[in-house]
Amino acid sequence: MRVQCSQEQLMREVQIVTRAISSRASMPILSNLLLDSTGEILRITATDLELGIESQVRASVLESGSITVPARIFGDIIVNLPSAPITIDVSEGDTKTRITCESIKFEILGLPAADFPLMPSNGGDTVAQIDTGLLRTMIRQTSFAVSTDETRPFLTGVYVVFEGHDGRLVATDGGRLALRTAKLTKSVREKISAIVPSKTMAELVRALGAAEGEVTITAHENQLIFAVGSMRFISRLIAGQFPPYEKVIPSEFKQRIKVGTERLLRAVRRASITARDSANVVRLSAAERTLTVSSNTPEVGKAQEEIDVQADGETIQVAFNAKFLLDALTNMDSAEVVFELTGSLSPGMLRPVDHAEYVYVLAPVRVYA
Repeated sequence: MRVQCSQEQLMREVQIVTRAISSRASMPILSNLLLDSTGEILRITATDLELGIESQVRASVLESGSITVPARIFGDIIVNLPSAPITIDVSEGDTKTRITCESIKFEILGLPAADFPLMPSNGGDTVAQIDTGLLRTMIRQTSFAVSTDETRPFLTGVYVVFEGHDGRLVATDGGRLALRTAKLTKSVREKISAIVPSKTMAELVRALGAAEGEVTITAHENQLIFAVGSMRFISRLIAGQFPPYEKVIPSEFKQRIKVGTERLLRAVRRASITARDSANVVRLSAAERTLTVSSNTPEVGKAQEEIDVQADGETIQVAFNAKFLLDALTNMDSAEVVFELTGSLSPGMLRPVDHAEYVYVLAPVRVYA
């Protein structure tokens, strides 16, 4: 293999792809990047067997071929080279990889490309197409609610559902639930539902960045493939049945509170200062035009703040985990939110005031006077 490419382009793609590599790789080959050149493309791939990331750069391919190289060492070399053309050279039947840039020369040892796990091709049924920015928002507004409890693996990922022109992302840890819906650019013929690991979602959001255009999502056996531009994210799916989340979304309410998002966010954040040593619980109580946000930890102290709101219905006093509230308010993307309550021991629902595509449900915390 002998290829020439841009240092800047190669560095950017290597930094993205390397994020798929685990710090505790189960096999030496999983600590390596696969470099594969053909036509006018140098393809770079990494995987930890749960998530695979593949990207490519335009290159002058003088001799096609493939090799795997240690990701950390290769990445450090590329980052520290000047912004100039790079030549990567591997002799046939050899695993020594020579990297040349101007007067700088490196030689590193790799492993045969044949040992690298196979990545699925572009075959399979196209599941959906969705705007890149919209998908990024949907992931951001749901993935923070996934569970970290490995004894319930089906809750440690984001539940992805595509049906007709509708797309849904759902995440829950049992104490809260985040649901984001959106319209797909391309409808699907058959309903698709899958639980995607949170790591995949986190890396997808990070890599998409300011990317524009469409994300194409393809089903391949027990994997989903997210493709945008020159990048592909190949994700293993989590086995198991996602719980019937629709049942926990309240449909009737006894109190409705309309409040400024940033105003409530700041009040909850302040109240949480004296709640950190007491299960991080804050209390809410609204009557007509005033919402009282408070916390009380006997060993630490207490806090109370009143903010202006519009409240209708019964007066309900309820307590929530402050972090759960802050997570939701931080991701609302709306100047005002609506808080809908049924009772002090019933789940509450939080949503943006100007659209119904985002719903956040959180369980109350039982407190004693």
